[in-house]
Formats: sequence, C-alpha cells, structure tokens
Amino acid sequence: MNISIEILAHKNIESRNWYLCKGNLMDYLSNLKSDFYEFAIQRRIVKNQYLDSLYSTIKSGDPIPVLTLTYSDKELSDHLGITEMDMSRIEILDGLQRTFRLWAYKVLAEEYSGEKDKEVITFAKKLKEMNSLLFESGVINTSLIKKMISDDEITRIKQAFISFDIYFIVWAGLTEKELVRKMLVLNAGQKAVSTTHQFELLFLHFFNDIKKHNREIELFREKDDKAVDIKNGRRATGQFMFSPFIVGLQSFVEQRPLRVSTEDPVIGIETESENDQFLYNLVFNIDYLTVFINLLVDLDKTVFSTEGPLGLEWFVKETTLSGILAAIGSKINFKDISNQKDLISATEKVFLNLKEIIEEKGFKIGTFRTEFSNISSMTVNFGTFIRKAIMEYTTSLMDSGDPDWHELFIKTQKEK
Repeated sequence: MNISIEILAHKNIESRNWYLCKGNLMDYLSNLKSDFYEFAIQRRIVKNQYLDSLYSTIKSGDPIPVLTLTYSDKELSDHLGITEMDMSRIEILDGLQRTFRLWAYKVLAEEYSGEKDKEVITFAKKLKEMNSLLFESGVINTSLIKKMISDDEITRIKQAFISFDIYFIVWAGLTEKELVRKMLVLNAGQKAVSTTHQFELLFLHFFNDIKKHNREIELFREKDDKAVDIKNGRRATGQFMFSPFIVGLQSFVEQRPLRVSTEDPVIGIETESENDQFLYNLVFNIDYLTVFINLLVDLDKTVFSTEGPLGLEWFVKETTLSGILAAIGSKINFKDISNQKDLISATEKVFLNLKEIIEEKGFKIGTFRTEFSNISSMTVNFGTFIRKAIMEYTTSLMDSGDPDWHELFIKTQKEK
C-alpha cells in the first residue's frame, strides 16, 4: 500500500512533524484502506451538493483544496524530495468527504464493463451490493450512472485521475488528543461539528477501552444508526449514549450536575490540583470504570423494574444521569480516598444504598413528568433546572427523606 510522493516542505514542531507533499490522485485513491471512511473520530459520509461537482473540477484540471492526513509513525521522512508513504498508516483528518466522492467515481469506472440501457439497473444494483454507502450518501445514483454512460464519460474517469496531482499536509507524531483537536480545528469552517460530537471525540479513548473490556454496557455515539432510538428510550437496560455517560461520570466526581461542554471538556482530568488529578486518575481507568459500569447498569435495571418503560426513557437522559450521579458522588468524601480499593468500596456502598431505596420507594417518574409539563411554558433553563431538581430529589432519598416532585420543582424555580 505504498505510494510515491514528493515532500515539498517539512517542519518539526516539538514531538510532531508537519509535511507538505504532492502525489498522484489515482495512486492515492487506489491505495486507501478498505475502511478509510470509518475512521473513528470522523463523521459519517454526508450528502453535500457542493461537493458533487468535484469530478468536474478534476476533469478541468483545476486544483482542489489540500487534504490533511495523519501518519501513525513519528515521522514520514527525514529529507525532502521523492519518498514512499505507507497508506496503511494513514488516516484522513480533513478531506474525507472529498476523498470518498472521488473514490466512488473510481469504483464506478473500474466496475463498468460496457453496460448500457436496461443493463444499467443491474449494474447499479451490483454497485449497491458492493457498497450501499455509495448510494445512501447520494454520491452515486442511477441517473448519474446513465448520464456518465451516455456521455461516455465513465470511460474517461481513470485517465482524468491518473493525470491529476493532489497536495497533502501530513502530520506525524500526533498524540490521540492532538489528533482529535486538530480534526476539530480543521473542520471549524465547514459544516458544524456538534458540541456532543466534539465531546465524544475528546473522550474517544475511554469509549474504546470500555467497548473493549466491558460487556455489561453498550455505548452509542451520535453517528450510530440506533442513536435516536437510544436517546428516546427505545433501548434495553445497559444501553446508553456515550456523552451522557461521560457527563454523568464527571458529575459523580465533581459532586455537581454538569452538562455536555467543549469549553473545558477535560476539566479535572488535566488539572493543576494534585488532589483532583489523583482522583481523576483513579476514576478514569478501565479497572474502576468496570466497577462503576456494573453498578450503573444494575441501577438502570432497578429503575426499569420499578418504573417500567418510563424508566428506560428517563434514566438514559443526560439531565437524569448528571443529576443522579452528582447526588451519588456527593455522598462520598473523596478527600479521604487514598487508593483505588477505597474508591471502589465507597462507590459500591452509595450505589447499593440508592438501589435499595429505589426498590422500596421508586423515583415516581410519572409524577416527575406531570410536574415537568407544568413548567414547560415558564422562562427557565430546562437543562440546568432539571439537573438540579433530580440531584436534590436523589440526595433527599439517600438522606432517608420522602421528597415530593411538586414541592421540589417550586423550590428549585425560586432558586433560579
């Protein structure tokens, strides 16, 4: 999977290396990894009418914007000039949508074997079976295929690509965090990357660790096909959205309800406070996360057993998780925690205490929903309001109280 490129410029920036390179378009497209468009930190391929004319740009010989790639080794080369680049070590930081469209045209040209008229439908069906994303993304469709064939343009695609040079910026030696931040910066001027998606990317290494080591929980990201169902409570116990899970975990440690934010999304994970850093190091590792996840899923099952489908819908929400887990965290004196064993013991104690209380009293989610509907027309910040109300309700339960959603909603509104 090596391709010949020319390094035109090079900069060494601390432990990172930046290269400006030139290469051949056909070589680049022909040596992409088979799953190049499934890079974890990238969004899925999207419909974009402005990019659909990209082939015309190539055909006319006009330059296209520089692609930005990341190389998994520390450096690409130690000298300028002609060298080889191993495409198996390449991921696309900026230019995925452009790359996919051009690659789709290459596939179209290579699979074409003279089909015409009625055969076009069969040909299109074959392409769709090979890769349904070609059609789902809107890049290829039957009308386009017919036009390319009738104009005989389909036979000229390969030569157009062979004759075209493209330019890359290649970053080598990026850490995982640098890689994610670089991608977010590069996409800043294009279609907005949602705050939730940015947040997910910044914690992606935790997602991968959890997915690899834990079968109790199933986490979904915004780009997953089932994301809408999960967020709306059409789920099984143990199924959560990734960003609310991380927000809940942070709320647990911070002992206050937080929300999805990229303003300072790794607060506490990299902090000047040695005590905070020590605690986050204990929490954000797979050994502790395994225990935490098992307790959370067990709590999820308890809510479902006492509240039914309403529990599945309610407990999966970010506002619910941040409020409940902040309350649970507030019952732990983290300053007394000196090692992971102490943290696990304290966590198990408070989770099991709440579980027993829920089994006895429940969360009365039906009443919660009634009270929430009564404030829907008032000028309140719903997210902040609900997080705070749920935390106070849960805290009262754990203090052997008998909280009332109506009274709590009135009290919380007065404090806004």
